[in-house]
Order: sequence, then structure tokens, then C-alpha cells
Amino acid sequence: MSVDLLSRGWGVRSLSSIPSGSYICEYIGELLEEKEAELRAGNDEYLFDIGNNCSNSTLWDGLTTLMPDAQTSSCDVVKDGGFTIDAAEFGNIGRFINHSCSPNIIAQNVLYDHHDTRMPHIMFFAADNIPPLQELTYDYNYELDQVRDSDGNIKRKYCYCGSAECTGRMY
Repeated sequence: MSVDLLSRGWGVRSLSSIPSGSYICEYIGELLEEKEAELRAGNDEYLFDIGNNCSNSTLWDGLTTLMPDAQTSSCDVVKDGGFTIDAAEFGNIGRFINHSCSPNIIAQNVLYDHHDTRMPHIMFFAADNIPPLQELTYDYNYELDQVRDSDGNIKRKYCYCGSAECTGRMY
């Protein structure tokens, strides 16, 4: 077994081909306000900060060529959100999708059952044509040296995605 597999696990894979632009799943979990999420930061494996899914516009730009009527992605939608989804206690398959510095799916903010832009649903879509059994990955969009522990110290988490564009660290 390679170091990648030992460090990352198997992740999520599809038995079928997934065409570019296809809906994969929603990231499901407990919706937390920022203060509550900070209390759970010690166990941050399944925390998804709403609004941190739009820094890589090249993936979105590729989807707009496939879906010309789609609205462009914007970070302004949830910049003052202050909400986090915690999938540690309950969630769905989305919590098992691994990070990659060269992802094949994107996370997108979607409003469909309410109009509160601070709390969009987080939906995953295929950014590329994904062949059967290829691991599904998205960019967790952490910024280096910006994640801190409860004492204020900078936390470091190493990246094992193995892509040619790998930064070596997730945060």
C-alpha cells in the first residue's frame, strides 16, 4: 500500500462515468454558527466553512462553457456568512470526499429552498469528465498559515493528494 493510501484512505469513487457538469451530491451536516464551530476546531476533519469554496475560478469558468446560462460564481454571496457545516456526527457521502490540489469536482453555493445567502447549500459538481473508479476530489480551499488551534497557534496539515500541483500542505 502506498503512503498516499495510508494517509488519505480510499476516498469516494464512482463505478460509472460522470460527465462534466453533473451534480454529485450535497455536503450535509449540522449547521453551526461561527462561535460553535470554533469550539469544535480541535476535531476539524468534517468542518466545511460556508463561503470558502470559490477561490478557484478556473473550475467554474470551465463549467460555464458547458452551461452558458449558468450564473457566475461569486464570493460576495456569503462573505459575511459566519456559518459552518459539521458532518462529524451525521452527514452523507460528501464528508468522505478527499481534498486535492488538482480537484475533479467543485463545491458551489446553491439557494433552492430559502433566500438567506448566509446559509447556502453546498453542492458538488463534476468539473471534468470523470472515468469509472477515479477518486472524486475537491479543493478544501484552506489558506496556508491561516488555521489556528484553540490557543491561537498556527496549525499545519500536510497534503497527500499526490498531484503535480500539490502545495504539500492543506493549511
